[in-house]
Amino acid sequence: MKKSEETIDALGLWNMGDGSFHSLLSPSAAKAIIRKAWKEGIRAFDSAFSYREADSLLYSALREMNAERCDYAIWSKVMAVPTLERKALSSLKRLGTDHFDILMLHWPTKDENLFPALKTLERMKDEGKAIEIGVSNFPLPLLEKVSRDFQLSYHERPLSLIWTREWEEERKLSLKTIAYGPGGLGLLGGKYSPQTPPQDRRQDNEAFKSEYFPILIDKMKEIALKHSLTLYETAYSFVYSMNPWAIVRGISKAEDTKIRKCVLDQEDMDSLSSLSSLIVSTYSKDNIFAHSWS
Repeated sequence: MKKSEETIDALGLWNMGDGSFHSLLSPSAAKAIIRKAWKEGIRAFDSAFSYREADSLLYSALREMNAERCDYAIWSKVMAVPTLERKALSSLKRLGTDHFDILMLHWPTKDENLFPALKTLERMKDEGKAIEIGVSNFPLPLLEKVSRDFQLSYHERPLSLIWTREWEEERKLSLKTIAYGPGGLGLLGGKYSPQTPPQDRRQDNEAFKSEYFPILIDKMKEIALKHSLTLYETAYSFVYSMNPWAIVRGISKAEDTKIRKCVLDQEDMDSLSSLSSLIVSTYSKDNIFAHSWS
């Protein structure tokens, strides 16, 4: 396989400011990861208003390294609520900057706030507070509609061996995909099994409970050995080989910042994709976090 373009590697700040899903990093650990990521060449940082202190930690770490604003990109997300602009401006203040490189709606909503929020994003772009705008976690039918009606350039979505739903259809749209969760929320690293599940909400994940999940892990081990990769690196390489515009990685240890990756051959991709499709077909919801917006 050949990639049509190089995929951007971005650092996700979720675990630096929000502990509702996974362990919250200490400020010192978070800044150490940011510094290590910078040394490894990562220049894009994915945040959100709901990540609380992650914005301030990023600003502090970059300031300590004397990083110039023109040398890095900040992507952020805000919920589609009437206070969207106020929250976005609050994030800008915490980040010590006057603009986002990309500003997105964090989640879709079925209420009357959605389209006014998208219009607010467009106005903030026109005013220079955001260079580009987009949405995050939108199901395909809604994504198709808003991408026609608004000046959107990006969609941030989960993409991994346990979540490929709507990917083939979505990639036909004129949007750049920012993929997050290449490690399947940590489930694809080989640490957990149905016998020793994670002691958090991930143990209830439909993919993890699928009869095909252990078969997928075995196939990943085979491919990992073939390419001298870890299981996580194999999971990342699968998403990397799908050629999204960017991949956001969540990192919990500074020493894990640098990873090996490769473009998997067609045989590897076909075998992994087949198992992935079997797993994804078991989901009853339209998002890996068990949300449904239909």
